[in-house]
Amino acid sequence: MAKIGNYEIIKEIAIDSKGEPVGGMGRIFQAKHIYLDELACIKQNKAKEFEDVLYNEAKILWRLNEHHSIPTVKDFFPVADSYVMVMDYIDGPTLDSLIEKNSRMHPEDASWITERLLSALQYSTYKGIVHGDIKPGNLFIEAKHHDVKLIDWGLASYKPKSTSKQMGYTPRYVAPEIRDGKSPIPESDVYGTGMIMLYALGGDVDSKEFRDETPEPIKEFCSRLIRYDPMQRPSLEKENLAKALSDIREQVFGRRHMK
Repeated sequence: MAKIGNYEIIKEIAIDSKGEPVGGMGRIFQAKHIYLDELACIKQNKAKEFEDVLYNEAKILWRLNEHHSIPTVKDFFPVADSYVMVMDYIDGPTLDSLIEKNSRMHPEDASWITERLLSALQYSTYKGIVHGDIKPGNLFIEAKHHDVKLIDWGLASYKPKSTSKQMGYTPRYVAPEIRDGKSPIPESDVYGTGMIMLYALGGDVDSKEFRDETPEPIKEFCSRLIRYDPMQRPSLEKENLAKALSDIREQVFGRRHMK
């Protein structure tokens, strides 16, 4: 069995039905520490031109090492003509794969998932970081722990300036200001969060229309997140959006915590 550093490779993950790696920048492996016998996730850049992206992701995650909904970097080192980043192993599917399988989520499930994501983004905003590519494929759902993990921070910006540009994004979920070539800001991540909440609720991402059965307070909350003008969206720096959504959960479902 192949080894990378102190890690034994178990299998390649994030591959499609033909066995080809998903994504153009890196390969991802499930691995096990040979001494600690603990699982880990290893990410390796595919080509020289993607070294900077992996390096940036490792630096970003190193700064974001204290939030339960953000992966922890455990190591970073060169291997042959590439770099390797070692992270937590995430035991769960992506939001994208769950919706593809089930069409949509119950509004309560979509709400607690969004609440966890907003908490992670409030923390990253406090640390001066804008993710910039919030989408269903970048959000893992850890149902056993009633938590989420926001991944793929390689395109994130640290303390972006007015001249900063987003290095890459997913057109369907990106905020209008980024699509227009403007600097990424925390409100850009708010927009992406609203779009994947709408997606999880079974709404139409292209028209921004909700299903009729979506509770009105949840519609109103989500609609605030996806306003076109970023200055009209709620601020992660001024408002505790995770708590606001928790309050709505209690109002609509009569509880803040799932049984």
